[in-house]
Amino acid sequence: MLVSLFVNDASPLFNDKFYDCLPQTCPVCGMPTEMSEALTGLHCSNPRCRSKVTQRLLAMANALGVKDMGESRADAWLANTGLTNPLLMFGYEPVDADGNEMDGPMADGISLELSDKIAKQFRKRNKFTLAEYVRVANLPNIQMSAFSIFDKFDDLGEAYKAIESGGVEYIRDSLNIKESGGEDISIRALKVFESLMTFKDDLFEGLDYVEIIKLHTEGMQTLKAVCSTEVGKPFATKADFYASCNNLYPNIHIEFGSSVTKATDYLIWSGADGVVKSAVTNKVKKARAYQEKGCPIKIVTASQFLGILQSMSGSSEE
Repeated sequence: MLVSLFVNDASPLFNDKFYDCLPQTCPVCGMPTEMSEALTGLHCSNPRCRSKVTQRLLAMANALGVKDMGESRADAWLANTGLTNPLLMFGYEPVDADGNEMDGPMADGISLELSDKIAKQFRKRNKFTLAEYVRVANLPNIQMSAFSIFDKFDDLGEAYKAIESGGVEYIRDSLNIKESGGEDISIRALKVFESLMTFKDDLFEGLDYVEIIKLHTEGMQTLKAVCSTEVGKPFATKADFYASCNNLYPNIHIEFGSSVTKATDYLIWSGADGVVKSAVTNKVKKARAYQEKGCPIKIVTASQFLGILQSMSGSSEE
């Protein structure tokens, strides 16, 4: 439904000529368009418009450090398969282990070799906590909110039982949203709840192709870490480092954050041991400032961090 462009019945914000110039349907899927509440943008009303799904898939690839995807290839794969759930990329297998064609190329014009290269990157990065899984799905109105809502659960079904029984109020309380109007329902909490209901089936469908790390089990150890611009050899990118760390030991999970806080356990920085000359980034300065205040944040290189993980795991591997 198009948001009203009138302050009241007698006071239009825009004249009829302006309104008539606005596209009434989405050029991609043909569904009606709608104006944002702030009247700053026009967008498709269809949550499964291929344009929106393409952007979600592209955001997933960027968050996971998947190379060679690109918007055009993401869109081509969705157009070719007719899928509207980007999480199904985790289950896409162009070829089997013996090199025999299975799902085939992503689309015409994309080679089987490149398709397999992209697909393998997704499958290599398919281990998440439940909260991380929901976040990587890149649902509308849900990013960091995923941790506040799902971090206490290891099972998606149990999480949805709590969400559906508690409704918008449960979301509001999970996000610690303070209401200014007494019993009024938070608009933000409502949007989050509606998004979780709209894409519930997508999340359950994607579970077949990912591994959920169960944090709330005996013996599981968790760490909070942040990476500076460069983590050090042998990792070319932070995304490679993230994926490698959380695939090493089943009893250790590292929650990688984007900024240093008092709760951070480790900052990984290539210059930590003084061997490699690296720029002192703002994250390093912040970690050092917290250290001076008594916070036990440790600054280590990537290789040092791997040694710490090995020691924590009890593994005797070299």
